[in-house]
Order: sequence, then C-alpha cells, then structure tokens
Amino acid sequence: MPPITTLKKSDMYSSPVGPLYHRCPLCPSRSGPASQLLRCGACRAIRYCSREHQTAHRSEHKYICNEIKKVRAKLSKEEYAIRNATPDILTPANAFETEVGHFWGIVSTRDYMQARCMLAKYLCSIDTLDGVCECLEHLQDMLRLCRKDNMGNRQIIPTIMLRLDLDQECYDFMKWWATCDPHGTYDWADTSLPYLDLHGFDVLENPGWILGKLPVLEHLDALLLLKLKLLVDIRNIKITRRLLANRKYLPLELREQIEREVVRSPLSLNLQREPHESLLKSERNLLSHVRRLGAAIMKINSHFMSILFDPDEALNGEFQLYSPGSWEEAALAMQSSYATWWETEGILDLLDDARACSIQDSGNEVDDWMANEEAQKGRTLQERRSNLSLTGMWCYLDWAAENSAWLGPWSDRPSERHMRKNRENAAKSVADLTRVLADDGADSDWSDDDATD
Repeated sequence: MPPITTLKKSDMYSSPVGPLYHRCPLCPSRSGPASQLLRCGACRAIRYCSREHQTAHRSEHKYICNEIKKVRAKLSKEEYAIRNATPDILTPANAFETEVGHFWGIVSTRDYMQARCMLAKYLCSIDTLDGVCECLEHLQDMLRLCRKDNMGNRQIIPTIMLRLDLDQECYDFMKWWATCDPHGTYDWADTSLPYLDLHGFDVLENPGWILGKLPVLEHLDALLLLKLKLLVDIRNIKITRRLLANRKYLPLELREQIEREVVRSPLSLNLQREPHESLLKSERNLLSHVRRLGAAIMKINSHFMSILFDPDEALNGEFQLYSPGSWEEAALAMQSSYATWWETEGILDLLDDARACSIQDSGNEVDDWMANEEAQKGRTLQERRSNLSLTGMWCYLDWAAENSAWLGPWSDRPSERHMRKNRENAAKSVADLTRVLADDGADSDWSDDDATD
C-alpha cells in the first residue's frame, strides 16, 4: 500500500533541488564555470548560458533586477554620507573607521543598515549562487559593524549558510550565540572581547545547549535541518555500501570516490570513514536529536510544522509584527528557511514518510475519534489526520529512516513489517485479555449449593 501523501509542495517555489551552483535559470540542468556564463550587468546576481536566454528571461527577471539596482544606488548614497559625514555630537566622522562594532547606536547609520538588509533580502530571493553568497557577505559584515545585531540578522544567517553547505560554520555560529552570554554580562560595546570565535564543534553532540530557557525558533529550525541533512547522507552511504558490496574487484579508491559523490554535507566526509556499526550508532544519535529538536519546535510554536507542509500562504505573506508562538512568527521563520528545506534533497520526503507512517499506524485511533461526535468539535477527518501526523511523526522517524534505505519490495518495507507486527501484538493482547476475563468469569460462577453452604 503506497504511503498517504501529506506533503504539499509550494506552488511558488520552483528552484532545482540540490546544491547551488552557477546555472542558467532557463536550463538549470546545464552548468559550468562562472566565467563561461553571461552575468546580468544590472543586478550582478544571475547568469545565463546565452544572450537568447537572457532576453527570454527578461520579463520574469525585470522587477527584481530593477529593485536590486535601486537599493544598490541607495546603499551607495548612504555609505558615501557616512564616510563623508561632518562630525558633531551625534554623528562621528566616518563611522566605518571609528564606530565598528556598535553601528546601530549611531542614528545616522540606520538608513544604511536598513538598505543593506533590503539588498541582502532581494539577493537571496533570486535563489542563485551569486545572490546567496553576496547576501551572506552583507549579513556577516553587518554583524561586524553591529555586534549586538539589533536588526536580528543572526536569526536568518544559519539557514543561508546551510544553502551554501557551510555546515560547520553554521553549527559554530549558532552555538556561539546560544552560549556567549550565559549570565547576561557580555559587554557588546567592548570590541576587544571574543566574538563568533567558536570553531570545529562536534555536530553529533547532544543538542541540549540550544534547548535553553529562550530557544530561537530560527536556530532550532536550522539545527533540525542540519541534523536531517546528515541523516539523509547516512542513508545514501548505507545504500551505496550495500550496492557496492558485490563489486569485489572495484578498487578501494573508486569506492571512496563514489561514496563522496552521494553525500551533500562536507561534515559527512567524517561519517564515510566510520565502519558500519559506528555509522549506525551515529544514525541512532541523530534520530534522537531530531526527535528532541522537533518536539522543541512544536512546543515553542505549534504552527511551524504545519506551515512547512503547506507553505504557500506563509511564503506570500508580509508581516511587520508578531508575538512568540504565533502563526506570523512561524511564517517569518519559514520565509527565511523554506529555500533550504526545498533544496536539501531527501529531508522533506523523510518527514513526509514519517507522517504517513503515523497516520497508517494510528488507524484505530482515528476510527475511534470519528465515532465520537463530541471529540470531533467540528474538525474534519483530514484535519484530524493532519494534526495527528504532525505530532506523531517524530515517533515514527525511525521507521521512515529504515524505509529510506530499503531496496526491496514495497510490501516488505520496514514500516509495513512494523505495522503488521503491531497489529499482531494488538490482536494477541485482545485475545489474552478476553481469555483472562472469561477465566475470571468461570471462577466466579457460584452454584446455588455453594451459596447455601
């Protein structure tokens, strides 16, 4: 029986799945060195294989191209004003030289910072390697200029790093922000203090460091993405090893090269060196971490996962204000991370299969709910199944991970075997209970003679 499809792909997102590389938007399967592609001279963020394709794509690209040109011009104007400012009690001379680290505290720099944020947003939305790389450069430099990050750029940087496969940098970045100021005494104005100085931490370690009193939704989202990315890589390594097991005469160097080609994360190069049992242990640890992170996200914002599987309204919305735990908060987080979810092959499919397993294995619970009119409270069967799958999928992630590495017949998939076993156990439990009740009833049947005695 095929899985119950629960994933609704975004109607507005059509970027190719997989890592970003220089490619023409009209023939994304073709790629090559950047020098062999024509670059748009206006926005400098998109490339084409030919003049013909550049012309054909102009109507679609025109709006964002013009917006980028306008915001670049505004940014240049604001930068010139800061560098050539006449100093007074509120305005320093050339803040780029004298006020690095706390730009936001200087009112005259705020138009510049806002323009730079807008440019980064536009560049990232194009979904090209040039655009995303330049976006990250702007955001990171704004952190250099304003350490305290009053604009909240630290919230969106991790998922942008993941799009560029800067996975170790992403992990270290999030860990620094989560652990830099445990006692609330860090002096953000003191530029001599260490800043973003954590490097090389173990991504397979327990995620407890991010599950503090006030976890950041966007960082939980990014860490969940990273752990799922590694899980998919482990799946690919396991399948590759299984397929190559019978190729006895394949040189070791060629085997290692093939394994390198099937993983996405640079961190997975370490996983490839692990023997089978160690690899399985890493997989079990990652599954445990993903369940904890998924539960944490559901706890601080119950809307996030439902938006992930039906994102169109959130991706199209514009929000200025939000409250913690609100739909708007989840929608904003999704706007900054959905491209990463989409482009990281295999992770949405893994979660979708876990949802399907949850629904299929909970059939009796759904039937009982449908029979109870008071429990329904106006909700449809589809709504109930969706809610059940979102809360239950974390418990079925192990089954989905087993399914993803399965190469046999559909009917013998691990989840199908687990569900058959569960049904057999449930039937056996009912039979045992019935027998016990029957035995108890027989023992308690007194005859009239027994009662007289």
